[in-house]
Amino acid sequence: MTENFKKNYYLEASLRFFETNYEKRLKFLDTKNFLFSEISHFINNCIDNTKNTYIFCAGNSLISKNIKSNKVYVKEINEKYEINYNTTIEYTNEFHEDKIKDCDTVLIADIEHQQNPTSNLLSLAKIIHDDTKIIVLSKSLFWMSMLKFLKYFFNFSPKKNNFLPSSYLNNLYSSCNLEIIRNEKIIALPANIPFLTNFINKIFRLPFLNIFCLMNLTILKKINQDFSKNDNKKVSIIIPCKNEENNIGLFEKEIVNNPRSYEYLFGNDKSSDKTINEIDKLSTKLSSFDIIKYQGPGVCKSENVYKGIEYCKGDIIVIYDADLTVSFRDIEFSLEILKSTNADFINCTRMIYPQKDGAMKFFNFIGNSFFAGLFSLLFKKRITDTLCGTKIFYKKDWIKIKKNVSKWGMKDLWGDFDLLIGAYKNNLKITEVPVTYYERKQDVTKMTSLISNSLRMFFIVLLSYYKLRLKK
Repeated sequence: MTENFKKNYYLEASLRFFETNYEKRLKFLDTKNFLFSEISHFINNCIDNTKNTYIFCAGNSLISKNIKSNKVYVKEINEKYEINYNTTIEYTNEFHEDKIKDCDTVLIADIEHQQNPTSNLLSLAKIIHDDTKIIVLSKSLFWMSMLKFLKYFFNFSPKKNNFLPSSYLNNLYSSCNLEIIRNEKIIALPANIPFLTNFINKIFRLPFLNIFCLMNLTILKKINQDFSKNDNKKVSIIIPCKNEENNIGLFEKEIVNNPRSYEYLFGNDKSSDKTINEIDKLSTKLSSFDIIKYQGPGVCKSENVYKGIEYCKGDIIVIYDADLTVSFRDIEFSLEILKSTNADFINCTRMIYPQKDGAMKFFNFIGNSFFAGLFSLLFKKRITDTLCGTKIFYKKDWIKIKKNVSKWGMKDLWGDFDLLIGAYKNNLKITEVPVTYYERKQDVTKMTSLISNSLRMFFIVLLSYYKLRLKK
C-alpha cells in the first residue's frame, strides 16, 4: 500500500492510531474474538453462495478469519494487522480493481475510518458487476454515541473518526448509485458473559428489540445497470397442470398473441382427467410455437414447478398457474419491469387492485393477508401477497435458491414460500408488481385444506426466521 494511497483513503487520526497502538489493539481483538466470530458467522449466513470476497478493514481483519469464501482479499490499514488466519486469505496493499471485479461480495468494515466514504462507495459502484453485493458494517446512533464516550477511557479506537450512524448512511447510499436490499441488526451485548451473551444477542435480533443492537449489516446493490443485456434473454413460462383439461384450450389465444420466442412448458402432474390430451392438441395446433410437455412427479405443485425449471432453456422463468386468473398482459408488464430495472425477483400481488367477484374466497384472503404480515416482518419490507402463483426471476438465481428448497422445516407443497425465502436469503431484490386477479375460467381452486396448509406454512415461516436470524 503506497503512502499516497493511505493518505487519500484513510483519516490521518486513524492512520496514526493504528500505527502507534497496534500492540494494544491486537490484545483488544484477542479479548473480543467472540464478537468478531459472531459477526463473521452472521455474514456467512447472508453470503453462503458467494465465491470471492473483498474486505476493507481498519485493524479488524479478524473478521476474515471465519468468512466462508473460495478467496478472501483483505485490505488493512496497517501491515502489522495482516495476520494469515487461514489459506483463503490474501492481503492486498492497493485498491485492486481487477480483484474487486473478481468478487461477488465486497465487505466494508472500515467506513468510520475512511477519509471520503461517499467517493469510495461511488467508485466501488462503478467497478463492481451488476450482481455483486456490497455489505456495509456500521453502528447504530445509540452505540455510536456510547462508544465515542468510552474511547476516552479505554483507548480501543481513534477518538476522532467519522460519526456515521446507520440512519445517516441510509440517505447516502442512493447518491452513490446503491440501494438497500437487506438490513440486519446484530450484537446487543458486546461483552462476553458465558451463556448470557449468546442468549441476549439472539433474543435481541427479534423485531422491535433489535433497535438496541450495536451493529448494522446493510446489503446493497447497484441501482443503474446495463439493462440492454436483458433484451434478448429467452423467456420460459412454467405452467403446472393438475386436472385442468377445461383450461388448456384457453391458452391458444394467449400464446398466439405473445412473442414466438417464448417457451411454454406444460407440466402434467398425473392428472386423472384428459389434461394430457388437451396439451397434445394445443401443441399440435400451434406447432410453430415452442410448446413442451413434461410429466410432473404427481407429489405436489412445487415439485412439478421445480422439474419444469430444471427442464427449461430460458434465461427468465415465469411461473404461471393453469387457471388463467392473471392476464398475460400483466405478465408482459411484469417482465418489462424485471428487464428494465435492477429487480431480481418479481412477486406478483393480487392484493392491490380490486379483485374480480369470486376470484378469492374470504378465508383464503384472510390467510394470505396474515402470511403477508409475517413475511413483512421477516423481510423488513412490505409484502402484500405471498401465495400468488405468478412469480418471475432469472434462472441463474434458481441455482442459488434451489439449495434450500423444502429445507425450511417442512416441504412447501406450493413452492411460493420456498421461492420467496430463497430469494431473500440470497439477497435478491424482491419487487412486487400489482396484477388484476380474475375468477378461474373453469373448474375450482386446488387450494383446499386451509387449516392443515396454514399450519404447514406457519411452521415454515417460523423455522425460516430461526435459520435466517438466530442460527449461527
